[in-house]
Amino acid sequence: MNEISGVLPVLAVPFKRDGSLDLDSIPKLVEHCINNKANGVVIFGLASELYKLNDSERIQILEKVISSVNSRVPVIVGTEHSGTLAAVARSIEAEKLGASALMLYPPTFIKPDEANVLSYFKEVGSAVKIPIIIQDAPAWTGVPLPVSLLSRIIKEQPNVCYIKLESPPIGDKAKLLKSEGFKIIAGYGAIHLMEDLTAGIDGFMPGCSLPGIFVEINDLFKSGNVEKARTLYQLVLPLLTFQLTSLDTFIEIQKLLLKHLQIFSTSYCREPHIPISSERIDYLNLLLAEIGLKELEGVRV
Repeated sequence: MNEISGVLPVLAVPFKRDGSLDLDSIPKLVEHCINNKANGVVIFGLASELYKLNDSERIQILEKVISSVNSRVPVIVGTEHSGTLAAVARSIEAEKLGASALMLYPPTFIKPDEANVLSYFKEVGSAVKIPIIIQDAPAWTGVPLPVSLLSRIIKEQPNVCYIKLESPPIGDKAKLLKSEGFKIIAGYGAIHLMEDLTAGIDGFMPGCSLPGIFVEINDLFKSGNVEKARTLYQLVLPLLTFQLTSLDTFIEIQKLLLKHLQIFSTSYCREPHIPISSERIDYLNLLLAEIGLKELEGVRV
């Protein structure tokens, strides 16, 4: 159950029109991912608007996700915090609530040196028994994580044994980290998915609105049908590129699609939020029509 691999969608958090939590939509989203054969789900990734949630809301959301999943697939929980002790507390809490694995990026408010990054992951790792994924996203965090530092972390704290690479191209770093014992998870909205799969990743974390596409690409690639996988990837690549123009755009598109699929009741994003312009919405609808997926037939967001 703690084996983290394959397609691991990052769950968006649903809100009502007044900005309050829409907990009733969470089971629908979980079923959407599991019915499309996702290998696990991620809650409190960057695409979960985690930075707009209070601690009480995090607990409510996590409890709803855990109960909805009901041990059918692994649940990966983001537990990072700018304070080491707070990250430890969040991690212990998530493990007690049923998390299968944890994911943390390094502290960002005060940029840590290597000694502080090392102690941060060692303290979190030693406080729990489940695997930990380091999120390596220097473009967002401003904290570089060189291979030399990461190799120290896994040697000194062996359950910190996964890394999510979000600074493409990841191939060379992935190869070096695999030799150190890390399992490799690709991120960055799956925009470089074919290159990442070729690099030998163990899993990847796309958006949650269309998980079936990513499962199909992954299955085709793993079975040796690389050209078919590439053809499907190239079909959705314009959408992947469009939605990754900003984190806000990525989140809003997930929610617009989930609303169309009648999984979310609204596409509301909490403030601060920069909405997609009407002109870009028109272009998004054009992209969706060109993809031609059955679940997107006739959709206008």
